[in-house]
Amino acid sequence: MLKRTIIILSSLTILFSLSGCGGSPSDTTLQTTTETETAASTATASSKITNPYQALAEMALSYRVKALRLFEAVEDKKVLSGANLDALHHMTLNQLSLKDAIAAYIAQNQHLVADAAGYSEKERMEHIMISLSAMLLRYDNYLIAYINYENDSKLRQFLNDPDSAYDIPANTLSDMTNTYNDLNNREEVKKMIVFYDDHIDTFDNTEESFFLYLKMMIEQSPSYQLGFDNDTDYAVDNLNSLYTSVLDLGDDGLTLAVNEMSKTLGNTAGLVETRKGKLYNDLDVADNVRSVIKAGDILLEKTPFRLTDKLIPGHWGHAAVYIGTADELKALGIWNHPVVQPFQQDILDGKQIDEALRDDVQLNTIEHFLNVDDLTIMHDTAESDEAKADRIILALRQLGKEYDFNYDIETSVKIVCSELVYVSSIMIDWETEELVGINTISPDNVARKSIEDVTVFDITLLYHDGEEITSDRKEMMMTLLEEE
Repeated sequence: MLKRTIIILSSLTILFSLSGCGGSPSDTTLQTTTETETAASTATASSKITNPYQALAEMALSYRVKALRLFEAVEDKKVLSGANLDALHHMTLNQLSLKDAIAAYIAQNQHLVADAAGYSEKERMEHIMISLSAMLLRYDNYLIAYINYENDSKLRQFLNDPDSAYDIPANTLSDMTNTYNDLNNREEVKKMIVFYDDHIDTFDNTEESFFLYLKMMIEQSPSYQLGFDNDTDYAVDNLNSLYTSVLDLGDDGLTLAVNEMSKTLGNTAGLVETRKGKLYNDLDVADNVRSVIKAGDILLEKTPFRLTDKLIPGHWGHAAVYIGTADELKALGIWNHPVVQPFQQDILDGKQIDEALRDDVQLNTIEHFLNVDDLTIMHDTAESDEAKADRIILALRQLGKEYDFNYDIETSVKIVCSELVYVSSIMIDWETEELVGINTISPDNVARKSIEDVTVFDITLLYHDGEEITSDRKEMMMTLLEEE
């Protein structure tokens, strides 16, 4: 059980943040690799494709998910295993790797609330939004992902102990808690929120992707939605009502809310969604997908209400591979393949979609995937059963890999969603793009294969804006790609 703690935002106590994705992992899945690069180098590398602040924020959201999942796995253990201890150390290293970079983004633009300093109004607003979103990100990361460790005496002591083997200083968790409780920080974020609320309507017509990304980060922040009033005490029920009203989880308390989010909101990494996808929880759509989809098919989706959709250029925001049912894998002769065997129960439980999300490459259900507005299924009509079997094995081999925030298809340690298609469908000559020296593939690059003059791909299912397109699917696909 997550600790049900009274959370008071007052001069004595200030507490914060939320996250979730995927089910409770085993010890082995929690053994994360060490982040050898610093946050600054990560941001610099990612800036070749995205704004460096976006890269930093996405990395922080990924670590937030892993921290929450790790807590769920270790909170009730009487004795922590060596793997648990190692995972806790790596979680701490992840947090330390981002700490200074996030603090720098917070500090560098705060003065613009009082002084425009030669910037245009648009530039001033964007710079303030960077600092505000960074501060809210830090608060949010603490509230759910790290306050749980603070409230567990054994884990709190462990995370505050120094460890020379990992080069971890003393009081790492206490430093986070003190930063969270600092009244000066709270006053600064209140000033930025007031400025933001007073001026954001001026920029309603701004369509630049980075500006919209910052706006969504701020307005989907639980901390922003709860507010920072001096005279308001926030209890668990306040958080519960916020999240359950958005997630339709009922009224069973914060534990249920957090657990449900950790199981169902992989792409959002704990951000509150502005709404659900137009295909969400539609049993008829799920049945329609199952009637059409075949093992090895490629899925594309669009979720304009999610932060991640603002990162991906083009119409389609995410790509995945359908592994198939147990019967399909038996027919292909690979059900008992050594790569398939560890995932047999997951596949029997309906987790048949292989996708790269913020925290790692994982299997999820069709229902999980259908929290979207747009969906397409691409089927390779020329592929032999032998080639299909090999491709599915290649896709399954990617499970557990970390998400690649550099979007580089020529690396194999980490992987991005559309790269999952690229590295498994090796017989297809996929269109790629070179961006400042990095070769990448977007979901739109994948989609374009379905509308080429000579193509082996059929569009067997297409939904746009929540409605099924039953005729002229290729024409609609072409329209969607051209519009972007």
